[in-house]
Amino acid sequence: MSDLPGETPAFKGMLPADKNKDGKIQLEEFPEAGMQRLFGSIDRDFGNGDGAVEEAEWDRAFRGFQNRGGLAAVRLGGRGDLTTTSILWRYTKSVPYAPSPLSYQGVVYMVNERAVLTALDRDTGEVLKQGRLPEAPGPYYASPVAADGKIYFVSEAGKVSVLKAGREWEVLASSDLGEKCYATPAIAGRRIYVRTSESLWCFSRP
Repeated sequence: MSDLPGETPAFKGMLPADKNKDGKIQLEEFPEAGMQRLFGSIDRDFGNGDGAVEEAEWDRAFRGFQNRGGLAAVRLGGRGDLTTTSILWRYTKSVPYAPSPLSYQGVVYMVNERAVLTALDRDTGEVLKQGRLPEAPGPYYASPVAADGKIYFVSEAGKVSVLKAGREWEVLASSDLGEKCYATPAIAGRRIYVRTSESLWCFSRP
């Protein structure tokens, strides 16, 4: 899949997984649970629910990303068709498919499936810093969360990255939970909770 949501990911790029060569992607043809969920949702929401995804169903699912996909900042308020007047800025490169962007202290953070982290100025859309999370390769399904001047990321493999928030973000710490993670961490009080495939973790200061 392309990590440029301004382009529709090509169905033909999925065909190497088509083991029985019927031109469809059966859910069981993917061993990864995350990909099974993705194709299952496409089959359910954009297809006929037969347990397989065809090219037409794939195209319907990604139609919203064609031509003008990506991340956009929109001015609130107004009346009528504001399509051309209310878009403050738009960014279309390295935008994630699953994780939601995070706006924190004037900076928008987003990590895509290939562990590329992009920080944008919230008001202008200017790219402030972009780079990979070195100790936590993708893919990513959990969205980042923030507290106490720090940003927390958890990869599918359960790799946790803690970053110092700011226009020039930096990695403060990395750890490995040793289990798959698809759920976004939750912050309550002075604790952060992370649900992995087998456990519920709680971290707090001593």
